Amino acid sequence: MSEEDIKNWLLGYAWLGSVEEREREVECIMAQDDWKYIDARIERSLGQAWDPGAEGVLDEATEYALSSLYECHDAPHLPTCPRDKGQ
Repeated sequence: MSEEDIKNWLLGYAWLGSVEEREREVECIMAQDDWKYIDARIERSLGQAWDPGAEGVLDEATEYALSSLYECHDAPHLPTCPRDKGQ
């Protein structure tokens, strides 16, 4: 998945706050670079699946890995967070 694909998925998944707040949250997530390891997160999820070869398991592992980027992101924000710059 590309950086843009991941960002768009996260924007569609985000639910907390206003549109602007969700966009800032996703920008913060992207700035922290965990998205660069999405393939490793997917592989880990596949390794935990009951039947890694079953139909739909890859899609499920991908969605789990992506959702964990959003759901596991919490304050305090790192210095790379764009929301804190210029404020």
